[in-house]
Amino acid sequence: MESTPLLRALLVFSDISEISVLRGALKNGELGLDTGQATSVAEALAALVTAPFDFVVSSVHLVDGGARDIALQYPIVSCVAVGSSADQEALDEALEGGAVDYILTDTPDWRNTVAPYLYRLWRIRRRLAVELNHVSKRYEDLVEALPDVVYELDVNGNFTFVNQAVKILGYTPAELMGKHFGTILFDEDIPHVSRDQVLPLYLKNRTGARNAPKLFDERRGVDRKTENLELRIKRKTTNVSQGKEVIASVISYGEIAAAGTYRTLGNVKEKVFVGTVGIIRDITLRRKSEDMLRKMYQAVDQSPVAVAILDRDLVIEYVNPTFFSMTGSGPDRALGKKIKEYLGDGQPIYEDMLTSLKTGLDWKGEFLCPREGGDPFWCSIILSTIRSPGGSITHYLCLMEDVSRKRTLDDLLLKAKEAAEDASRAKSEFLANISHELRTPLGGILSLSEILKKENPRSDQLERLEGIQASAKGLLTILNDLLDLSKIEARSIELHYEDFDLQGSVETALSPFKAMAEQKGLCFDYVIEDGGFPLIQTDRGRFIQIVTNLVSNAIKFTEQGSIHIHCAIRAKDDMPALFVSVKDTGIGISGADQQKLFKHFSQIDGSFGKKYPGTGLGLAISKELVQKMGGDITVESAPSVGSTFSFFIPITSGERNSPEEPESPAFARQKLSILVAEDNPVNRDYLRYFLEKAGHQVKLVQDGYEALRALEGGDFDAILMDVQMPGMDGIATVSTIRSYTGIEFDPNIPIIALTAFSQDELMDRSRFADFDGHIGKPVNITKLITLIDQVVQNKEYFLINKIRKQYSASEEEFRRLLMITAQDLPKRMENFEQAHGAGNWDGAVEALHGMVSIFSPLGAIRAQQLAKRYRKMVTEGNIEGIQATAEVLLREIRGIKRQVQHSLGEL
Repeated sequence: MESTPLLRALLVFSDISEISVLRGALKNGELGLDTGQATSVAEALAALVTAPFDFVVSSVHLVDGGARDIALQYPIVSCVAVGSSADQEALDEALEGGAVDYILTDTPDWRNTVAPYLYRLWRIRRRLAVELNHVSKRYEDLVEALPDVVYELDVNGNFTFVNQAVKILGYTPAELMGKHFGTILFDEDIPHVSRDQVLPLYLKNRTGARNAPKLFDERRGVDRKTENLELRIKRKTTNVSQGKEVIASVISYGEIAAAGTYRTLGNVKEKVFVGTVGIIRDITLRRKSEDMLRKMYQAVDQSPVAVAILDRDLVIEYVNPTFFSMTGSGPDRALGKKIKEYLGDGQPIYEDMLTSLKTGLDWKGEFLCPREGGDPFWCSIILSTIRSPGGSITHYLCLMEDVSRKRTLDDLLLKAKEAAEDASRAKSEFLANISHELRTPLGGILSLSEILKKENPRSDQLERLEGIQASAKGLLTILNDLLDLSKIEARSIELHYEDFDLQGSVETALSPFKAMAEQKGLCFDYVIEDGGFPLIQTDRGRFIQIVTNLVSNAIKFTEQGSIHIHCAIRAKDDMPALFVSVKDTGIGISGADQQKLFKHFSQIDGSFGKKYPGTGLGLAISKELVQKMGGDITVESAPSVGSTFSFFIPITSGERNSPEEPESPAFARQKLSILVAEDNPVNRDYLRYFLEKAGHQVKLVQDGYEALRALEGGDFDAILMDVQMPGMDGIATVSTIRSYTGIEFDPNIPIIALTAFSQDELMDRSRFADFDGHIGKPVNITKLITLIDQVVQNKEYFLINKIRKQYSASEEEFRRLLMITAQDLPKRMENFEQAHGAGNWDGAVEALHGMVSIFSPLGAIRAQQLAKRYRKMVTEGNIEGIQATAEVLLREIRGIKRQVQHSLGEL
């Protein structure tokens, strides 16, 4: 148990005998006291200065005052007043003067209670000191935890306290102690915020008026404190080049009892100023944000495009000056009006715009808008939603651009384009017709000459016949080139893909050229690397045509040396591609002449006396064919050194030998649009081949980022997602899809994982929970197609749990929503089916509009997307698209009906 210290008390009474009696009682008790004595206020004050005492026990009646005077003049030692009930007024005055308590002398044994009372008072004071220290520590911790700089100044403006947050300015609290506040300010700013420099500018040196300046060393009280004073704060740096400025807001307190400095003198209270307290908040980022907002406002205000901000009812709340010059309106007439009043009479377009906005989609279109006091003008309008942080729509942003001039130019360009296309089409048709017309007699010439060759002609006749055949074949080649050119210009070339043996096809095509090269004394060789693809798939005829064009040119322009052909299958952008190069040691081509290559009818030597014959179409046609097949062609050449022509074209495997390949093709129960995300090109091609064979439409991407972009721009029923992909893998991608809150795609779309993980590993991995199913590699295509059918059939058509949370406060309201849907949806669906079946597209769209009002509160995003697509097909008059969309939409609506009925059964 903690020992009690021996306390010292100064006894102050006019009567020495009273002091002696009281001293005896204090020493003889269980809790003894060490005492001193005095008979007047003056003696007591002198004793307190020369010796330490814990308490003063003083009579209220002394020759020069009483306990009140001692308490007032020496408040640091607790003073207890002594008197009888008759002295109550004097005792109260002592308490008002600072005495801690008083003792009444009316009872005979009052002296024996003094010692216990003083010890009790000491314990209370010690406990209060501990609590005060705890509170002080909490206050200190709180101040030190603040991100803002908290400071105190003395009456001269010097720092007496700064918290640790000052380190954001590069200072430590210790180095600022005792320094003037100007240390952290810029010299040119101090005269505007320093009390000593500002006060002389005001009458009678008073700053209490409302228009008084804001001061850093403020003396005014809390009711008139400085607020929102923005100053540049000097950051401490060791290198001038690293210096920065911090803008701060200062709140100062002055002429107040900030440190508990109120003192009582008699019955009059007086405030004694002891310093200033303040806070510096770093608002650098806020100032930058304000500056950015100002720039953005200026950009909008000065934009050549009209900008309007609309509320949820499409009422104008703000427009920039361009809006006024464009529409001829003014602020008093525009603000508060609906934007429809400025969009002309395009009611169907306006209704389409409203429908898109109600579903949260952006809208873009053109209106013939009226102009006050002028002619109507064509205006391109973009409307985008503005959402709150919670995702709800609060406003719409409307961008308007006058496109009248652009439409006029577009009309002129369109007419010019159509005229040019008509001329080109006529030329191409003429070339095609004349080519076919000439092909018949040329065929006759070749046939007859061949017959004549077999009738044993003389040597001179045989030579002439071979000349006739060579000329006819040359002319036939030119005709074929012209026919290809006409097809290219008419964009009517079709590619015919087939499986073929690369090695055998190339060798067969090069065989006659080998003989031609050897006749000229050239070395002719080739290398074919199939890369493990025994069969490839591409347009064999066009591929051979490109190769023979390049080899024929190489032989034609090479007089001595060699010709080397190299064919190899390598990866190109993670896809298999066929690379071919034809290298010769011929005349070569200069850099300037290379610019003429690959152009129609262009030849390096176009003179009448040119050495090498030809039309200049071969390379041009080859380039067009290569690009049509998805590849590219290049040339490297130097005069007198030779040339190397190289090209590549994408290919696929001509045969897919998989141990899991079904013996008979698998067919899906319903045709779907499927997105395949797979980084391996062989796997991608394998999946595409069999899924398309099963009746599905397939879109291929190679990583998660491409999958997200494809979702935003496409329309898919399901996704096959490889788990391990570079960049964004399948786990991260499916998580992003599931957390999507927009309506560009359905976040609830069925997703199947393609993974090499074992079944046990899949069961242990909670991160696979976002997938609707999974299938291991190598993929069994029959199982995959069955799994796709299952997950699409079992998908949630709307997020029931999300809606349940929205109605968590009222289960009855949730039930009511489902009941209304269950009753209303079948009727509207029947109306839609009847109108659609009768070919009444407008009636079907009207019925669909009612169903959209059901889809929206359910969050049936996929159904909303399909409804919008149906309206678009109707607007475009796309009958085939209308029928196809209706089938998918009806399937989706039936799924919603099933899920609503199932959810009602669970309630």
